[in-house]
Amino acid sequence: MNTELRQTIDTPSPCPICGESELIPYHDQVWRRLIKCRTCRIVVADPLPSLDEKIEIERQAYIGEALPETAEFFANCNRDFEEDAVIRSFRRIISQMGEAREPGRLLDVGPGTGIFLHLAREQGWEPHGIDVCEIAAAKARDEFGIDIDVGEFGQFPYEPASFDCITMLDVLEHTLDPVRFLERALDLLKPGGILVVAVPNQQCLLTAILDRYIWLAGIGGQWFLERLYVSPHVYYFGPRVLKFALERARFNIVRLEGGNVYLGRYRLPIWMRVPLELVLHVGSLLGMSARVIAIARKPGAE
Repeated sequence: MNTELRQTIDTPSPCPICGESELIPYHDQVWRRLIKCRTCRIVVADPLPSLDEKIEIERQAYIGEALPETAEFFANCNRDFEEDAVIRSFRRIISQMGEAREPGRLLDVGPGTGIFLHLAREQGWEPHGIDVCEIAAAKARDEFGIDIDVGEFGQFPYEPASFDCITMLDVLEHTLDPVRFLERALDLLKPGGILVVAVPNQQCLLTAILDRYIWLAGIGGQWFLERLYVSPHVYYFGPRVLKFALERARFNIVRLEGGNVYLGRYRLPIWMRVPLELVLHVGSLLGMSARVIAIARKPGAE
């Protein structure tokens, strides 16, 4: 990492999560850079894309132009799905939702093909979803008969306090203003309603190792950089900063825990997959899992 990249940003702007202005360069991807807040440790893309650019990036990711493994992930998310690790993780989250709140109106933000809503409906939840990608919404209708609204979550005209639960599974890291996104969820939840957020953990063991390798300019470092910090993601959370963002949006934390990713759908050779799975397992044992999952509650009671 060169000296210039280590310098504090010349024209600092407030951190979008904690409000501090001490943002420092973290990685250079050539087409964008990644900057990090000294205080809350959030990592964010610079510059942020426009909303139109973001919608196009999400479309490309969905059909596999940006991330081939994303298309493979969605390939199993249909009515003939196989019971793999991803489906089991969805079922586990739905079970936790039921422990925190009686089933009611559920809004899934960024529902993809709608398979999570389908599984939730089987457990008594009334499914609703919103996605910026029309292709994803059409897939949910075709595969599971679930109507998905197409639009931007922050602007769609839902009635305040109209949902019992809102889920954002691997969504918050895609948003252009996470705290505002969470505040919108707070407004749409009934008093006592719950929010479920799952994000990749930027402070997981695998990321820590690969970050160090990239900084040391190891062979293939740029390839690892592009795989670690993919174009659809613009914010990179750790457990502490996710908790901070939820509390800043006035949520009460119910539970905060780690989870891992499923490598079975990634296009990785066996010689790469085995050590990666080993690192992920060790990371879980050390409290440095690849994902962070939070359940938070809106204050008040019905």
